[in-house]
Amino acid sequence: MWYGIDMRPPPQHPARPAPYVAFRTFLTALEGFHTALPNRIDRSLWPSLSGAVQGQLLAAFRFLALVDERDEPTPPLREMLAGPEARQQVLRRLLEKSYPELVALDLTRTSPRQLEEAVRRHGYTGATLRKAVSFFLQAAAYAGLAMSLPLRKKTRRGGLRRAAPRHAPARPAAAAESRSVRLRSGGALSLTLDVKFLELSREDREFVFRLLDEISAYEQGGGDPGAMLS
Repeated sequence: MWYGIDMRPPPQHPARPAPYVAFRTFLTALEGFHTALPNRIDRSLWPSLSGAVQGQLLAAFRFLALVDERDEPTPPLREMLAGPEARQQVLRRLLEKSYPELVALDLTRTSPRQLEEAVRRHGYTGATLRKAVSFFLQAAAYAGLAMSLPLRKKTRRGGLRRAAPRHAPARPAAAAESRSVRLRSGGALSLTLDVKFLELSREDREFVFRLLDEISAYEQGGGDPGAMLS
C-alpha cells in the first residue's frame, strides 16, 4: 500500500486583531504594573473598566507580544517598566515587528487614506477602524516613529475621528460638586468632588462614599442642618 505525504501547511491560528483600545488607556494599564508585575495579565486586573475595554486591552497586549500564549508577561513587557524612555524604545521595536505592512509603507510618505486602507485589511470598518488607526498613530507618535505631516495632524486630532461641526456649540464641562458642613465648635468643613465616578476604582469609590456618609451622619447627629450641596 502506498502512503502519500500530506504537503499541506499546518493549520494557522487566527490572526490576532490589531489594537483599537484608546492608547491613553493602554499606557495607563502599563503604568499600573510599575509597583508589581502580575504573573498573568487578565481582565481582573482592571475591575474599574467595562468588560469591552478589558477585552480590548488584553487584545492589545497579545497583538504586541507583551504576553505569551498563556497571557504571561514577556521580556519586552518587563523592559517597558524600566521607565518612559525604555517604554518608548521597546514600543517602537514592537510596532515595527507587529505592523510590518504599515511600516513598509514608509510613514514619512503615507497619506491618511493610504494608512486607513492598510489597517482596513485587519477586517475593521466604521468606528472600530477609526479607533484602530488612532491607536497606531498615537502609539507611533509616542514611540518617535517619523510620519508625514498629514499623519501628524491626524495624530493631534486623535486619529480619524470625525470632526465636530465648525459651528457646533461647545459642551460645557461638568461642574465640580462641593459639600459644606458647619462644625459644632465653630467654622466649617468643605469637601469638593471633581472626579468622573465611572472611571473611579472600587477602592476610590468606597473611600469617597464613605466620606459622604460620614458627613451626613455628622449632620444628622447635631451638625448645622444648613449644610448644602452645590
